Amino acid sequence: IGKGKKEKLSRMDIAGFLYKKGNLTREDVGAIDVKEHYAFVAVRRAKVKQLLNLIQGEKIKGMKTIIEEAK
Repeated sequence: IGKGKKEKLSRMDIAGFLYKKGNLTREDVGAIDVKEHYAFVAVRRAKVKQLLNLIQGEKIKGMKTIIEEAK
């Protein structure tokens, strides 16, 4: 996720976004690591493609950001 602490994005903001917009459950989401300008989220491998399709173009806390799979 292309936003982080400097943009006032928290772990709870990311978790809520993924549960609501991404149709994920607590079991599908693992560790959420928020850095200064980006964040990493562990998502169940079977759900990644579906998640990326659902949240494409969505905003987190009103901010447009890049959300992509880390390689």
